[in-house]
This record gives sequence, structure tokens and C-alpha cells, in this order.
Amino acid sequence: MSGDRKIALNKMAAICSRREYCESDIREKLARYHLDSEDEESVLNELKIEKYLDNRRYSIAYFRDKSVIAGWGRKKIEFALRRKGISSEDIEAACMELDDDNAYARMEVIISRKWRQLEGEEDMNVRRIKTLRYALGRGYSYDQVDGVIKQLTKRK
Repeated sequence: MSGDRKIALNKMAAICSRREYCESDIREKLARYHLDSEDEESVLNELKIEKYLDNRRYSIAYFRDKSVIAGWGRKKIEFALRRKGISSEDIEAACMELDDDNAYARMEVIISRKWRQLEGEEDMNVRRIKTLRYALGRGYSYDQVDGVIKQLTKRK
């Protein structure tokens, strides 16, 4: 085992033990060590074997964090995971872990907050469109958002 490879492996194991990373994140970090492709693959395989690196586990943690903490919708989270090179199977497994009732309740809170921010808007259509665009940008589905907005407009 070359010295650089061993140093890289130890560093990556240390950071992976503190929080979840996906394979693409670790590949980026390994680029700093200027390893050849064989050594890079060897480090990644060792991290997987030792359970420091697991894309499925990362996907589940990412889904939970972005949904609960950041208030993102399913579509935005799925898109972000795809950009990180996570497989469809791992993304689907993470989706299954999501509590749909809690996610819907968070979405209602986010949309209601935006709706209240736009109370000064005279034109109800403009208010509706701004709220809709905001929620769609957060990754929520049109049908769900539209339903919540309809409930909000009935309250007034």
C-alpha cells in the first residue's frame, strides 16, 4: 500500500466516521491526493467494505435532513441526489423512509408562511402565483401545492 493511498484512506475514513458522505463527495475529496485511478478505486472499495461509505445510507440521511431541516419537497431532494450520482434504487429506498404525513404538514407550514408574507399583495392571482412558484421551487408537487393554496384562499 502506497503512503499517499494509506494517508488518503485514513483521512477519508475519519471524515466518513463523523457524518454521511456519498461516493461522489469522497471522489471529490480524493482528488486532492492526486492518486491514480487504481488507488482511488481501492480507497473507495475499502471504505465500502468497512461500511464507512454507503450511498443508500447517505440517501436516507440526506432525504431526512433536507425534508425536515431545509423543508425541501421530494422532487428537489430526488434531483439533488441524482446530481450526486446516486442510483435510482437508493433514491427510491430513501423515499420510502420519508414520513408522508409529516412532509405534507411541513409543506403546509411553508406555504402558509409564504402566503402570509404576501398579504400586502392586492391582486389575489399574483399572490397565488408567487406562492405557487415558491413552493414548486422547493420541490413540492403542483397538485399538493394547489390544494393547500385553495384551502388558504377559502379562509379569507
